[in-house]
Amino acid sequence: MKTKRIIDRLQAFWFAPAPAERLAILRIGTGGFALWYLLSRFSMLRRMARGGEAHFEAIGLVAELGGPIPPLAFDAVLYILIGLNLLYILGWKFKYIGPLFATLLLLFLTYRNSWAMIYHNRNALVLQVLIIGWTTAADAFSLDALRSRTLKGIHWRYGLPIKLICVATVCTYFVSGVAKVAGDLSWEWATGEALRSQVAVDAIRKVLLGGELEPVFMWIYPYTWVFMVMGITTLILELGAPFALWKKRLTWVWVVLTWLMHWGIFFVMGIRFRYQMTGLIFLAFFDTEKVWFGLKQWYSKNVQRSNRTLSSY
Repeated sequence: MKTKRIIDRLQAFWFAPAPAERLAILRIGTGGFALWYLLSRFSMLRRMARGGEAHFEAIGLVAELGGPIPPLAFDAVLYILIGLNLLYILGWKFKYIGPLFATLLLLFLTYRNSWAMIYHNRNALVLQVLIIGWTTAADAFSLDALRSRTLKGIHWRYGLPIKLICVATVCTYFVSGVAKVAGDLSWEWATGEALRSQVAVDAIRKVLLGGELEPVFMWIYPYTWVFMVMGITTLILELGAPFALWKKRLTWVWVVLTWLMHWGIFFVMGIRFRYQMTGLIFLAFFDTEKVWFGLKQWYSKNVQRSNRTLSSY
């Protein structure tokens, strides 16, 4: 009986049904942010690809590359990726476009991280796109859905990838927490001194490179207890991230505090985790389709009211 209870709970967790619209909103959200990234950094990415072999060290899935690819080939890949990104958002031929875009985005950002330094703040976006790209995320709010003209309703095939995105998201934070306590500083993160020193080194580096100190950092630097609170809170949010999957109330608390943590990092260090700061990384934790249905119902009521007003004349 105990084994059956565990199996039932696992099944209820992983195979909880969800509406097609919720997964579709995640497709549009992740695709929209990826498109913004590619377009806003279009010129920078092209300059990067022409930066010379001295600045390139292949990593991850592109580690077998002997050197950077020709700039014109890079431009072609960039244009193709943007085109696939648009089709991913629109949900056209998603059975083929989804996996193709997800795979190419992974390879492209891995290649981008092979230049100068590794940027880990886009890992969550890539993970979420990889999950969505291999699912039926275009069964609503898409060109594919317009062609089929059939309502997909609520099904576990929409709920499973959403749950997987939630698990992948909390795991990224949990791994960050483990990396902190497993590193040289270990649990000294909780004392405040180590965190303050790390932030100070980052501030000095920026000044030496011609940047400016963040006013908030200058204000809080003398107070070690502020950094101690920040360090303890960070460890709790990261190591405790899996508990956000337990109950809805914990989900709300964890999401809000983690979102505020990223804004705190921005104000203290000037580091922008844009995907996290916009809140798009947390969309999978909420019933976002209810906002759409609510707006749709509100619009219908207003149209009916207007029609009744016109018919009274």
